[in-house]
Amino acid sequence: IERIARGKAADSTLIFVIEDDAQNGADHVDARRSVAFVVGPYVRHGALVSTRYTTLNILRTIEAVLGLKPLGLNDALASPMADVFDLSESQWSYRADAAGILRMTRLPIAPERFNVRASNVSGACSGRSAEYWQAAMEGQNFRSEDRLDADAFNSALWRGLGTGPEPMLRDGRDLRRQRGVWAKSVEPAPCAFGD
Repeated sequence: IERIARGKAADSTLIFVIEDDAQNGADHVDARRSVAFVVGPYVRHGALVSTRYTTLNILRTIEAVLGLKPLGLNDALASPMADVFDLSESQWSYRADAAGILRMTRLPIAPERFNVRASNVSGACSGRSAEYWQAAMEGQNFRSEDRLDADAFNSALWRGLGTGPEPMLRDGRDLRRQRGVWAKSVEPAPCAFGD
């Protein structure tokens, strides 16, 4: 990681994206798992890294790349995310495409920056109404954090946003094999935006 910090791509941007809190959102492995993305120079291209990392590992990695000392004992003891990086991957590019739903805003986004797929999907689906979501979230406590009935909340989200039967079984399958086949078989979820 320190070699990356001293690399020639010092003027490039390294981006870490992590879900704030999985909120017991079940997937095929574990209900506490979150997805994280790392993009930028020296990041392995198209890689799926399944090493168990926590937010502290991300913080420690950022500190190491920036040449900063750890903030405290917990991040000092965390390992940097070394297997996410490859020193031979110094070239990278990124283009931010706007989601179609942003066409409804007054943001100054050039028409050619809109994601074509998202624009087509959002124009073709009806979404769910405010009344639907009000009924689906009946009885949920949003007054303070961690007061939701997580199972009921996730089930309501799936019914409102998902496609197909709700996944209930956590079987620990390794979906890295034939990822392309899996990805092509997934239907896009209907829009969350409606009348």
